[in-house]
Amino acid sequence: MNMVLVDEEQVLAFRAALPAVTKVCLQEVLGVSETTWTRLRKGRPIRRSTYDRLLCRLARISAAA
Repeated sequence: MNMVLVDEEQVLAFRAALPAVTKVCLQEVLGVSETTWTRLRKGRPIRRSTYDRLLCRLARISAAA
């Protein structure tokens, strides 16, 4: 399984895109579970495909703003 570590600056950018850190917001806005969010905050690796999805979602949010 291809894993990636996400740096703290990127995690903060993901957090800034969230209106609230709730199960619903995590899923609707970033498309991730609470488990993945916890892994991100603790500096643990996540799947490359999940990271790619996060980047796409963040780009869409940034473009809409």
